[in-house]
Amino acid sequence: MNSLLTLAKDLEQKSKAQQQTTGEMLKAAFSEHEKSVRAELSESEKRISAAILDHDRKLSSAMRQRTKGMLIASSAGILWWQGQQMLDNYTSIREQKDALEKLNARTWGVRYQEDNQGRFLVLPEGVKADTNWTFDNGRKNGIRLVQE
Repeated sequence: MNSLLTLAKDLEQKSKAQQQTTGEMLKAAFSEHEKSVRAELSESEKRISAAILDHDRKLSSAMRQRTKGMLIASSAGILWWQGQQMLDNYTSIREQKDALEKLNARTWGVRYQEDNQGRFLVLPEGVKADTNWTFDNGRKNGIRLVQE
């Protein structure tokens, strides 16, 4: 029985030693695994950060391009609008000049002038005023312009 007891004690000591060795091996393996995982996580963080920075650069570039496009489109719209305003103004001026020419044709070039000496009708050269005439059976008289 004594040998059985010795055998059990030896087995127990070997088991404890094996348990301790296995624990140390596992501890070393886990430590090595932890270092490897940390290194991979660090590399992954670097790749993700680089990808985010690249995406931000591309997005900023796209936004700058879009802003330039919007500025160009806005400028083109403003220039078109100003051109339309100029065309409308030119048309209005042309119509006013035509109306003035027609009015001058109806008044035979007579102009109105007022100064500190009174009001005057200014006759064009070669035209004289004849004040001794009537129309509508003598009921009305006025000034008739006569070409000389």
